[in-house]
Amino acid sequence: MKKKRLEKLEAIRGFAALYVVLFHTLPQKIELFGINIGLLFRFGPEAVIVFFVLSGFVIRYTWERSKDKSFKYYFVRRFVRLYVPLFFIFLMGYLIKCYADGSLANPDWPNLLGNIFMLQDVISQKPNVIAAAYMGNGVLWSLSYEWWFYMLFFVLAKYIPGDKLKKWVNILVVIATVSYLIYPFTVNRLAMYFAIWWIGVNFADIYLNKEAYSFKNIMPYAYVLGIITALLGLNLYLNFSYTKVYSYPLVAYPFVELRHFVFAIIVMFGSIVWHNLKWIGFDALFGVFKYLAPSSYVIYISHHYMVVEATYLSFIPNKVLEYGLYIIIMIVFSYLLEVVIYNRIRKVLIK
Repeated sequence: MKKKRLEKLEAIRGFAALYVVLFHTLPQKIELFGINIGLLFRFGPEAVIVFFVLSGFVIRYTWERSKDKSFKYYFVRRFVRLYVPLFFIFLMGYLIKCYADGSLANPDWPNLLGNIFMLQDVISQKPNVIAAAYMGNGVLWSLSYEWWFYMLFFVLAKYIPGDKLKKWVNILVVIATVSYLIYPFTVNRLAMYFAIWWIGVNFADIYLNKEAYSFKNIMPYAYVLGIITALLGLNLYLNFSYTKVYSYPLVAYPFVELRHFVFAIIVMFGSIVWHNLKWIGFDALFGVFKYLAPSSYVIYISHHYMVVEATYLSFIPNKVLEYGLYIIIMIVFSYLLEVVIYNRIRKVLIK
């Protein structure tokens, strides 16, 4: 039964990865019987929010089940998991640039270092960003958040007593949001988004403690998210002029932060409702995507090169066939890198 429940997380992870690919690939307008079904694939940022919640659940779950809670044990496993596939993608991006230039390209060392130290974000859509995503691979923005969520979680879980942990997290994320209204920058943005990641932690605690997934159990944290969302609504009002600065205002400051938190609340309450409905229809809708889960990370970080900007099959006259083949090739590549190559490297690095 436990495996079945966690299988649902895998299915969601696989679905979210493929959905982001479709978000970046499909045109905004796809007419079917006079209905624009392309609108169904315009929620890529929301799929990333799902990743954050899933990540919070998994990290909390593995932390509680781990006997070794030393920083070395925790850091090495998180580093290897995130960075080993990522270095392959960095190299892919650079080699593609070399091919396009017809010679050895400038590796853009400052930007590469910014990405290696997980300081990247979408520089064209948010203020005061330290580094852009390497070689235009925009999805890498979320990895910096993931990495610092891992590090922040370790400090909090290791050094804050369990009975005070939630209170300290609540204080941290609200203060970060208030400061974000005054001056938005990398540190308070990351701390504010930690509130979304913490939804997954709350779900993991409920699961591990064998408590009921109920509105009563999540309402204390729902109030915190509500406060943050209200503050971000105020931020949108105060800085509405920025919607004219950025090319895509719906996915840019100050709208995108509010959009993310509203959806996070929907995810939290929607999960409770669906759970209480015994996940009716879940397997039919998402069950098959569990097979993509083992490769989902590489699907996510490679699809910019493997699908979105791919041109090597452009001789095919049918665009549906062309991009369908790109996606199939990407899935095979992702399986080889994440399941085969990564696991072999991991066995060497972690003994």
